[in-house]
Amino acid sequence: MSTASPEFDLKDPVASFGNVWKRVVLEPRAFFESLPAAGGLQPPLAFAAICLGIGALEFLIFGGGIRGFIGLVAIGLLRLFVGTAIVALVAQQLFEGRGDYEATFRAVAYSMAVVVGIGIPVVKYFAALYGAYLVIVGVARAQSFDTVRALLTLLASA
Repeated sequence: MSTASPEFDLKDPVASFGNVWKRVVLEPRAFFESLPAAGGLQPPLAFAAICLGIGALEFLIFGGGIRGFIGLVAIGLLRLFVGTAIVALVAQQLFEGRGDYEATFRAVAYSMAVVVGIGIPVVKYFAALYGAYLVIVGVARAQSFDTVRALLTLLASA
């Protein structure tokens, strides 16, 4: 397990982004276990926005156009906020989750690490599947329950 800070650092975004992205993608269980449930929405939101920006840039390069670029970022951020509310509500009401909106938001936002590959043809399908796995691992930790309930939460939220 790495000893790097689990949190995206707004004061050093370049170095922090690479370290956090690598931990989320390569060590998801260790990353989410070390991620505090509280700490504000700004660091995970900034991390998710950077991931969306990179994915949108790839989308633009591979023929998505400027509307696709803007749409991916705008819809991605909107889905992050609204989707998190739905996931948190489903987790708490149906599966006895103990996490709050903030803990769930932090997990879902960091799970967006895979969006950096969403604009690349073929890679996007694997990125989406791995992203679902990351959300399951993150939500299980954020809601303090097992991965089966996290999977059921994700399916019910969809």
